[in-house]
Amino acid sequence: MEVMEDKRESPRFAISQLIGYYPNREEYLWAEGINISMGGISCRSKEAIDTLTNVFIMVSVRGSDGERLVRCEGYVAHSEMVDGFCRFGVNITRIFDEDRPYLEAYLASLSQGAEPSPTQ
Repeated sequence: MEVMEDKRESPRFAISQLIGYYPNREEYLWAEGINISMGGISCRSKEAIDTLTNVFIMVSVRGSDGERLVRCEGYVAHSEMVDGFCRFGVNITRIFDEDRPYLEAYLASLSQGAEPSPTQ
């Protein structure tokens, strides 16, 4: 069996929270966040979503000044149905400038107390 090299630029950290996303900015859906990094997020939803679908994502992160919504845009890099759920990964192409420091601080806090999640 061939082992695939992890080519991610940023480490991913396990999360367990609801993520709001808008496929093609047409409807508001909820997904369970599985892991996150500066470059992407992996989610699980009851709704199927096609690869290459553009998405607008809102992630709630906690910081020293409370909760903050981080807004991101990206596209679905992979998607598959597993046990009745759609597991999909989003390549983040834009983080709103005013939200970027909050996501960076959140990921830094995860790196201090959590191991990067598996590369699944």
